[in-house]
Amino acid sequence: MSRYVDVNLYIGKKKIKAGAVIAALVILAVIAAFAVIVLIPPKGIYTLNGCRKMLRNDRYIIHAGGFVEDGSGEMLSYTNSREAIENCYENGNRICELDFLTTSDGKVVCAHNDDQEEMWAHGINVVNGTGEALSFYEFMGAKFNGTLTTMSLEDVADYIREHPDLYIVTDVKDDNIGVCTLIARDYPELKNNFIIQIYHPNEYKRIRELGFNYVIYTLYRATEEELTAEVTEQFIKESDLVGVTFWMEYPDNYADGFEVLKQSGLPLFVHTVNDKDQMKSFIDRGIDGCYTDVVNKEDQYY
Repeated sequence: MSRYVDVNLYIGKKKIKAGAVIAALVILAVIAAFAVIVLIPPKGIYTLNGCRKMLRNDRYIIHAGGFVEDGSGEMLSYTNSREAIENCYENGNRICELDFLTTSDGKVVCAHNDDQEEMWAHGINVVNGTGEALSFYEFMGAKFNGTLTTMSLEDVADYIREHPDLYIVTDVKDDNIGVCTLIARDYPELKNNFIIQIYHPNEYKRIRELGFNYVIYTLYRATEEELTAEVTEQFIKESDLVGVTFWMEYPDNYADGFEVLKQSGLPLFVHTVNDKDQMKSFIDRGIDGCYTDVVNKEDQYY
């Protein structure tokens, strides 16, 4: 008896060599992996109405991660820090707005732009003398206000993977389409955990083409023409937004546009409201919720 085993495959009387079988299996495995990536939908809620309902029910979108204490006990806002997002989540909030900037070497980080000419990112005390973008290494090596941990887009993605019921509202301070393109490319499975803010109607189509289902129209960068009731109404009719957000004076200063928004049936949000009585007054006017730095549920109006 031969001590060798014939590992070839026989179909009928035809012999197929083992190498060919292995190659075929490898090809099938690659096809299967591709199908998983392409065909399985991203995590998160899957319908526009589901997202709208969540926004209404949660009522509060935590602004830039919300209030958080630094190492000395000082309460800070606009930090977009790891400590802030953790504090936001641990207090029961599930919708968090974060600011995003692009570093000089093309990486996306969580930071708010700074009003001081010599500073690039708010609270990041790395001065290059020009106010131009920091490198990724420079930014990630710094601390917000000297104490809080900076975050990259990758850090945010990791946090979502660990907390899949968290939703991030984007506020991109430089290149909105560019940053959203990177999110769609690098984290396609997380697209339904991102609610993308757009600033002008002409951004909407491109964001939807990138595969993002949930788009909020924020008005704070809109032109005077875009803020007219006629243009607002037309855009609302032509798009599938999950909400619209505006600054506190908008309902009074643009009453016709505000009436159009109320008639649209979309969730409406106002920013940034930290006083409980003010929260109540806006909600009493038919606004669904607020962007707020307040993370403590007891200090939010329900």
